[in-house]
Amino acid sequence: MELAKEYILSQYQEMGTLNENKNVRLVRNSITGKIAVKKIMDIEQKPVYVFLKAHKSDYIPEIYEYFEDDWQLIVIEEYIEGRNFCDILSERSFSPEEGCHIIKEICRALEPLHMATPPIVCRDLKPENIMSAPGNKVKLIDFDIARVVSPGKSRDTVVMGTEGYAAPEQFGYRQTDGRTDIYALGTILNCMILRKYPVEEIVKGKLGKVIRQCIAINPDERYQSVRDLEKALERIYPFVEKKRESCEKEGRYEDYFGRKTTGRDKKNWRTFLPPGFRSGTIWKMVLAVFGYLAVIDLSLSIEIKDDAAGTTEAGLGLLKILFLLSQLFEIGFIFNYGGWRDRISFLKTNNPLIKLVEYAVLEFILIVAVIILWILISDLFY
Repeated sequence: MELAKEYILSQYQEMGTLNENKNVRLVRNSITGKIAVKKIMDIEQKPVYVFLKAHKSDYIPEIYEYFEDDWQLIVIEEYIEGRNFCDILSERSFSPEEGCHIIKEICRALEPLHMATPPIVCRDLKPENIMSAPGNKVKLIDFDIARVVSPGKSRDTVVMGTEGYAAPEQFGYRQTDGRTDIYALGTILNCMILRKYPVEEIVKGKLGKVIRQCIAINPDERYQSVRDLEKALERIYPFVEKKRESCEKEGRYEDYFGRKTTGRDKKNWRTFLPPGFRSGTIWKMVLAVFGYLAVIDLSLSIEIKDDAAGTTEAGLGLLKILFLLSQLFEIGFIFNYGGWRDRISFLKTNNPLIKLVEYAVLEFILIVAVIILWILISDLFY
């Protein structure tokens, strides 16, 4: 690696892995203070990132730097704050209007790649790789297995993709191209609305026909471009775009879910409900009611048998209230209330064991904090 590039790379101080992937790290530029993502991948990905760096997009993280280091490629790219759609889908489904608008945004993100010379195909479109960024912007965040289409090849050299979203040709039947991403978009749209794969159930009506065409086994029977898919969705739900343009002209804000709001970044009212009630799912709400009642009962059953400070009736009541609030905070942490846990990078993990350790540590800290706060307040007022 050239000395100049080594110097630039040395400016990015590593802060830890991101999503437990040792090849993806969170870094901070020591000069600008800007947070970024450092990725290490196969050198074969270079053409993809050369294109992304040269063609900035509102839908794709900006590529700050890329370096060749022997057999590997090191990429420094923009860190996108927000939540991925997999996490959002764990809480609620999307309306057909919402889903169509999001897919149309992704179509716009993919079109420059598919129209490149030679074309670039993503090959790993899935809810985990699509972010809802601040300002209700859709961002595609993972091009680690994207490839440049090679004219004349009959099939991909390496089989790659995510089961459920990967098109049949990704498993070695023929070469992937832009229509491969269209297959994934049809699956994603179905999952957004029903939270089910098309093999389980397909959306009914005109939108279901669009999804069926997207996921046709034969690529020749799918939409032949993302622009064709976008037009098909626009014919079904054209008003979302028109409403947003009208609201922006009038100085009002219209988010991409088609809901009128005033001000910036207003949230769906359900996101303010306590965990268990945000999705509107009956069985989750019933479980939540029993869970909250159990926490309240546990808090009210606290007793102190010695003569420690604060053992008056008022002091004991204070302790019960503090303990109840601490447990509600723990519940909010576990279920990522408001998405605030996702904003703390070192807390992001998919390892259940690490999550349990996080919960146990937080519970211990909260109990200690409750006791200290209770003693301090009791000394002052009781």
